[in-house]
Amino acid sequence: MAGFKYSDLHCHPNLKAFGHSFTNQNHPKADIWYTKEQDFFTRKIYERTGITKFSQSDLSTMSRANGKLALVSLYPFEKGFFHNPYVWDAMAARMANWGIEIGYERVRYIQKHTNYFEDLQNEYQFFINSKKMNRIDGIQTSWKPLKDIDDLKVNLKTDNEIGVIFTIEGAHVFNTGLEDYGRRVDKDEVIANIKKVKNWEFPPFFIGLAHNFNNDLCGHARSLQRLGNLVNQEKNLGIGLTNLGSEVVRELLSKSNGRRILIDLKHMSLNTRLDYYRFLAEEYPNESIPLIISHGALVGGTFQYKETSSSIVNIFNQTELNFYDEEIIKLVQSGGLFAFQMDLNIHVDIGKLNGLFKTKNKNKNLQISASLIWNQMKHFAEVCDRNGLFAWGNTCLGTDFDGSIYPFPGLLTAEGLEPLSKELLLLADNYLKKGNMSIKENYSITAEEIVERFFFTNTVEFLYKNF
Repeated sequence: MAGFKYSDLHCHPNLKAFGHSFTNQNHPKADIWYTKEQDFFTRKIYERTGITKFSQSDLSTMSRANGKLALVSLYPFEKGFFHNPYVWDAMAARMANWGIEIGYERVRYIQKHTNYFEDLQNEYQFFINSKKMNRIDGIQTSWKPLKDIDDLKVNLKTDNEIGVIFTIEGAHVFNTGLEDYGRRVDKDEVIANIKKVKNWEFPPFFIGLAHNFNNDLCGHARSLQRLGNLVNQEKNLGIGLTNLGSEVVRELLSKSNGRRILIDLKHMSLNTRLDYYRFLAEEYPNESIPLIISHGALVGGTFQYKETSSSIVNIFNQTELNFYDEEIIKLVQSGGLFAFQMDLNIHVDIGKLNGLFKTKNKNKNLQISASLIWNQMKHFAEVCDRNGLFAWGNTCLGTDFDGSIYPFPGLLTAEGLEPLSKELLLLADNYLKKGNMSIKENYSITAEEIVERFFFTNTVEFLYKNF
């Protein structure tokens, strides 16, 4: 597979850089090109905790990894991360900064403010105003925000340029979910804020309706088990779409108030997802609005948890945060896009690993990680094939790098993606030779096309249809 390049449907090159700008705008880490390299201590911390205290998707790392398209997630942190009744705020800020490396002053700001929308606008402007060019390994490299298809076409023909398309993680950004912090929800304000975002010079392509805490719009799925009692996700956990949430969805999908912003299903509770599917069927019966999962994984079965066999062991993570077979079918029929997240903790029930990663050999760990990722890709493909659908046209990469994830061993940063592609190529080729597919277009494809589609082509084709 010549000329490897990749697109990433969900990454955070801005998260740490924006955070450090609160300490000092000229701080060397307040730069989307800044790379914090791995060293002995950061590797040991990762091995023991899964915490990554090094860069994964800053623009320099992405450039070295041959990243071409970055769908950059703007994410004003929810306040629920940084308030704990058992720890005073200043100490909570120091603990949080140790773990996620966004700067002590940034955490203190989040603890004190009551305006997510202002924080969103500031993060957007920070990225827009960031340095556009940098010399990487002697090569002049740049990034450019993309507004529409015409911008995308130019970018795809331009060497050494990363195209950036903005997205948003969590509709709390319109100033919801703040009542416990002294700010009541104002429907008119929420709708006005949506219209303001739609009128940005570079409006977001899609937005996740839910994230990790209550936002008064919909239920969220439990997602922070690793943090234990340090956070409380209970308020409105698992509920469906609220009346205000339905209004927000209408405004986002409307074409009468600016460009349509698509909805990302990640972090929605199952009840909210089911409500959203019904909403689309009732309000858009003659239009197929594509479903997007920007960084997800699969349950490995139906709503009834009917498990399927795996080539390794049946270690799918059957959390409600992940997606069911019926949802795969809906997504493909809608012309949607499912991006697999490079987070071991999401893909796998950690308790079922049974010492799978016994070695510290990077290459061996990458092979094991690739087999786990392929396990998910294969399941997605087989569900499609059983239902008469093309199996390889709706999956892609959504790493969530620099989003405080637990990366796969051997695949810690964007520079591990090309080696991953080579391992997936071997797995795909071996799978096709076994003749497991029943539909001709699913078994006559080459392994090279499967892998290229996953890393790049499927995302580009989706953008051509919907951006």
